[in-house]
Amino acid sequence: MKNIDNMSKVLLVNPPFYRLLQSHYNANSLGIAYVASYLNVHGHDSWLYNADFLNTKIFLNQKDLFKGFADYRKFFQDDNNEIWEEIVDKIVSFEPEWVGYTSYTANISAIDIISKKLKSLRPAVKQVIGGVHATLDPEILNKLPSIDYSIQREGEHAMLDLVDGKDPKSISGVVHRGPSGLINNWDADVIPDIDDLPLPERDKFWGLTEEEKLMVDVSYICSIRGCPYRCNYCASPAHWKRDKTQYRSPQSLLSEMHHLKENYWDRKKEFDYSASSNVKSKSELIIEDNSTVYFVDDIFTVHKERIKEILKGIINDNLGMKWKCEARTDHLDEEICQLMAKAGCVRVKIGFESGSDRILKMIQKDETIEDMRKGAKLLKDAGVPFTAYFMVGFPEETDDDVKQTIKFAKEIDADYYSLSILAPYYGTKMYYDMIDEGFELDKKPWEYFFHQTGELMVNNNISEEVLKEYLSLNELNSNRKGYV
Repeated sequence: MKNIDNMSKVLLVNPPFYRLLQSHYNANSLGIAYVASYLNVHGHDSWLYNADFLNTKIFLNQKDLFKGFADYRKFFQDDNNEIWEEIVDKIVSFEPEWVGYTSYTANISAIDIISKKLKSLRPAVKQVIGGVHATLDPEILNKLPSIDYSIQREGEHAMLDLVDGKDPKSISGVVHRGPSGLINNWDADVIPDIDDLPLPERDKFWGLTEEEKLMVDVSYICSIRGCPYRCNYCASPAHWKRDKTQYRSPQSLLSEMHHLKENYWDRKKEFDYSASSNVKSKSELIIEDNSTVYFVDDIFTVHKERIKEILKGIINDNLGMKWKCEARTDHLDEEICQLMAKAGCVRVKIGFESGSDRILKMIQKDETIEDMRKGAKLLKDAGVPFTAYFMVGFPEETDDDVKQTIKFAKEIDADYYSLSILAPYYGTKMYYDMIDEGFELDKKPWEYFFHQTGELMVNNNISEEVLKEYLSLNELNSNRKGYV
C-alpha cells in the first residue's frame, strides 16, 4: 500500500448516452470498475461516476429509443445544455486530481464537451481516455484537445503507472503529447493472468445516496477478455486482438459469483437494472426482477469443455443464482443447453444478425442459418429463453435479404427481439471498407455511430417499406415478459 501522502483522488467516468435518448443506464461499467479496483488496492482513492444513472425504474423501450434520435442530436448542438453543466459540476465536486473516461465511438462527442468544460474550470486536473475508441484511434488526442493521455487496450497497469507519476514515455499503452506531436507507446502490455486482477469496484459510486447505490446493478461479470471471431462489423477483434483472447479459470469465476451472492444480494434490492424488463406499456419498460448475474463477455460459451466445467460448478456449488449471457448457436449442444437450464440460466442472448446466408458470409459471421436454426431449437427444447439480435443495413443488402431475416426471425420464435440498423463502428474492417467505397463515414459526427439511429448509413438498396416491416418485429415483444 502507498503512503497516504502519495494517494491520488481519481474519478472514472461513464459518460451519458442513454440519458440523451431520454432513457438511462444504471449498471456498473466493468472496464472502469476494474481500473478503479486496481488503483484502490495500490493505495489510491478511486471512485466511479456513471453520468447515465437516473433514480428511476422506468426505461424507454427499444422502439422509442429509435424515435429519440432527433432529440438526441440536439444535445450536441448546445455545449451549455444543463446536462453537461450537471455532469461537470458533479465531477468538480469530487475534487479529483485525475479523471478517466471510458469511450466508445458514440460518446466521443460527449467526452469532448465534458473535458473542455472541466479543463476550463480545473486546468490542473489530468484527464485520460481509455476504452474501445481510444484503443482503435491512436490519434484521438488530436481530436480531444482537453484530454492529456489516452490508453490503448487494457488500462489497469497503464493507469496506475500514470497516477503513480511515472514518465508517460516509459508506460506501454499510453499516448501523450510531445514537442513534435503525439508520442505513442503502442498497446498496453497484455496482463499475463487475468485471474490475478482484483474484483471490480462495486462500492465507491460518486454522487449517489446509499439508497441509490442499491439501484446500481453490480451483478455484471466478465470471464473473457476478447473474442476469437472476425465479424467485420464488430470492433472487438481489433480492440482486443483476436490472438490475445484471455479466459478466466472456472474457479475464479465461481469465486466471484460466491462473492456477489454473499456481499451484494442480501441488501433488499427491489429492482434489477441489468437490462431485464417487463413491458408494461407501449412506451416504457419497468424493471422489476431481482438480482441477475450478467456475463458480459462477447461470447460466454467459447470452448465447450470450459463452459461445461463452469456450468457444473454453478450446479455443484448450489449457488441458486439467476444469470444470463451472450452466446453463439454453433457453440451449443444438447448437454450445454440442459446444463444451462439446470444452472439457472434465464436468458441467452444470441447475435443472429441476418436470415440470409449471403449476408452472413459477407459479414464474416462464420455461422450459417442452419447452425442458428439448430441452436435455437436446442435452447427451446431445454427450456432456456433467448433474445435474438438482428441487424439490417449491411452494404449490398437487398429487400429480399431483409425479408429473409424477417421470415427467419419469426420462425425461431425468440423470447425477445433486439433490432438494430448497422452503424459501421470506427476501427472495424467494415468502416474502412466503406470509406474505400466512397462513403464519407469519416465526415460523420461521432455521436451518429450507434445502431439505433434509424438511419441506413451505408445502404441505398433497402426500401422504406421493408425497413418498416423489419422494425415492426418490435411489436412481437409487446406481449412477452423476460430478460432483454
